[in-house]
Amino acid sequence: MNTSRLWPLLGITTSLAVGCPSTSTPPTPRVDPGALVDIAMASRVGVLLDEVPETARQRLVDDLIAKPASFWESRARRQIEAAMYRLTYRNLYFDAAEGKGQLPLPPVEQWRLDVGVAERTTVDGHDLVVVPYALSGTLLAPTDSPARSDAALAVVGGVVEEFFTLPVDPEHLLERTGFACMNEDDFPPNSVDTENARLFFDDTCEAAAVDEVEDGCHVTVGVDQNCVEVLREKVGAVETTVLFTRVAWDASRADDVRVGQQTPGGAQLRALEEGVADNRIIYRYFPANSCAITEGCVGAPGWRRLLQFTATVQNLGAQAAAIEDVGPGSPPVENNMVSFSQCHQHMHFNHYGRFSFGDGTQQLGGKRAFCLESTSRYFNNEATPMTHPYGCHFQGVAPGWGDDYIAGLDCQWVDITPVDSTGGISAPLGFTVNPDDFLCEGELQRDADGAPLFEPTTFTSEDGRIENRFQCEFFPDHRDDNSVSVDVNVPEEGGMVTSDCGRFLIGDKRNCGFARKDVSPQSCTPGESITLSCSGGSDDAPTVVRMCEASQREGGIPCVYRDALSSAVVGTAAAAVTFVCPAAREAPAADAEVGGLFSTFVAPVVPGDVVDAVVCSVVP
Repeated sequence: MNTSRLWPLLGITTSLAVGCPSTSTPPTPRVDPGALVDIAMASRVGVLLDEVPETARQRLVDDLIAKPASFWESRARRQIEAAMYRLTYRNLYFDAAEGKGQLPLPPVEQWRLDVGVAERTTVDGHDLVVVPYALSGTLLAPTDSPARSDAALAVVGGVVEEFFTLPVDPEHLLERTGFACMNEDDFPPNSVDTENARLFFDDTCEAAAVDEVEDGCHVTVGVDQNCVEVLREKVGAVETTVLFTRVAWDASRADDVRVGQQTPGGAQLRALEEGVADNRIIYRYFPANSCAITEGCVGAPGWRRLLQFTATVQNLGAQAAAIEDVGPGSPPVENNMVSFSQCHQHMHFNHYGRFSFGDGTQQLGGKRAFCLESTSRYFNNEATPMTHPYGCHFQGVAPGWGDDYIAGLDCQWVDITPVDSTGGISAPLGFTVNPDDFLCEGELQRDADGAPLFEPTTFTSEDGRIENRFQCEFFPDHRDDNSVSVDVNVPEEGGMVTSDCGRFLIGDKRNCGFARKDVSPQSCTPGESITLSCSGGSDDAPTVVRMCEASQREGGIPCVYRDALSSAVVGTAAAAVTFVCPAAREAPAADAEVGGLFSTFVAPVVPGDVVDAVVCSVVP
């Protein structure tokens, strides 16, 4: 083989004269200190108008077209996030023999967005205001890392195309499309909620029953349509491509895109304040047999008020923060460091983190991790790989990566039901990662064969056995970054549904900006149909009316759209709202929810409109 033909591909040139043999040694190929991969994506993002009455649309259209570029950039980011699930878990979409790895996007602070001009248009028969945009950025990684993601990226000029069908409007994804596009592989049922749905989005989900789980889709609810069909029917879809291109090494460009620097030595964990700042208050009913009660995540059955938040951990160290194999007979299992949960039917790591609110005397919360894995590539540098071996069966956080337990997951909350919030209170919400030193932040101690050493603790597993932890020579300052807290305002009643909308959310499906209309819950006959006539709105400024179940103890429950008894949009003409009166709930006798109670909540269809005039009365 004439290897000189390959030299130009490797950046090698020669001065050999044609036809003149040479006995000189070929030069050694240059090894770059890192690799650069450009990413690009062109798409369009919009606001769906279908759910707004025609009489109010033109005013809304004018407002949207006048929005600044920052508004559309924010909405585009949420659409881009809908592509991240498949990129983060890309290796799981191929057979191992194909050698495909993760293809993460650059850290969000490196995203560059250029947005175009807004216009009103139709997509798949849906009325929208849309804006075209382009995303660009650059991955900086170890020299051999791109090839581990995909063989096409082994050489400069190599290209990988990842095709996606995304919702034109990324908001209200769960409300509009249900679980048709939700992939909860290795997550417990009910992990998806209104705020985190885009992070579970998988456009490859096919139709299947709930007991016919298809590649992680339909864990919670079976769907008889595939994702793309539902997108086109309910929202409008956009087809796009994320393009990854290996480019020549350029030290100056690397300096421009570099993020983070690893701490020499072992793993070192940092809790991120931005995670805890992503918080919301929701109400949820727990039957007596709920896993959340078994595991001490809530104080009792019945309606509970929960302060949900995201717990995000970065690994700042040069080595992985790893548990590794958690299969039967593995060292972590044999030492009870992780244990099988009979209720959740997966492994639990009981010492992932500790939660607190205020002084901690009135609330419950302690995180049992079910999967310590690398979900976000936070660093962008020559020491942070683009791929890693970690998942729910071989657990760990790679150097420069992070583990995100997003708000909405089971037990990712503090139960604030017992907290006295009379008059509204403000208190710190805290998260501490690795509170009991079960993960090694320093040098892991090993035996002569290289196996990790363990030491006993005073902790016991769910079945009463002593839990051992890794022996570790810890960094002296390893706890310095392990705790974060943010002040959270807790109103006397209500939560996310009754709080101001942090984004521009419109229509009857939004779960913010509502106000309770009745002073006390109204009564009805459990199980019987009831109709209310609601009036007082206007065609120019219509109102959403939402009927929610009420509790004997907690009063009116500010419900999300999917849990509502019924809802309607009220214009100038009165609207009839029909629903079935809530039946009795399962609960211990002392806190029995006997049913027969409901409350009325109202919100403007378009943010900023007035809704005070709307009244609802029972139709005899």
